[in-house]
Amino acid sequence: MIGEVASVLGGLVTGIGGVFVAGIFNRRKRRADAVAVLTRAAAQMVEPLSRQLAAMTAELEAHRRLVADAERRCRLAAPQHASWDIVVRSSLLDLGVDVPPPPPLEPGEIRMTGSAPG
Repeated sequence: MIGEVASVLGGLVTGIGGVFVAGIFNRRKRRADAVAVLTRAAAQMVEPLSRQLAAMTAELEAHRRLVADAERRCRLAAPQHASWDIVVRSSLLDLGVDVPPPPPLEPGEIRMTGSAPG
C-alpha cells in the first residue's frame, strides 16, 4: 500500500513538474512569438520610410547642386555687372543726369563708387 501511494505521489510530482516546465517553455515561446510579430511589424513600417528618406535625400542633393551651380554663375557674372554699372553711371553723370550709385549685387555687399575707365 505504501508503495502504491509512493507511486501515485511520484506520478503526481512528475506530472505537476512536467506541466510547470511546459508552462515556462510555452510562456517563453509566446514571448518569442510576440517579439517576432513586433519585429516584423516594425520592419514593415521602417522599410517604406527608409525608401522615402533615400528619395528625399537624393532630391535634396539634386537641389543643392542646382543652387550651387546658379550661385557659381552669379559669382562669375557679378564682375561684369559691376563694371557695366560703373560705366553706365559714369556716362549718365557725364550727360548731366544725377544717378545714385548702383545697389550692391549681393546682400550685405559694400559697393565702391568708381568712375569708368578712360
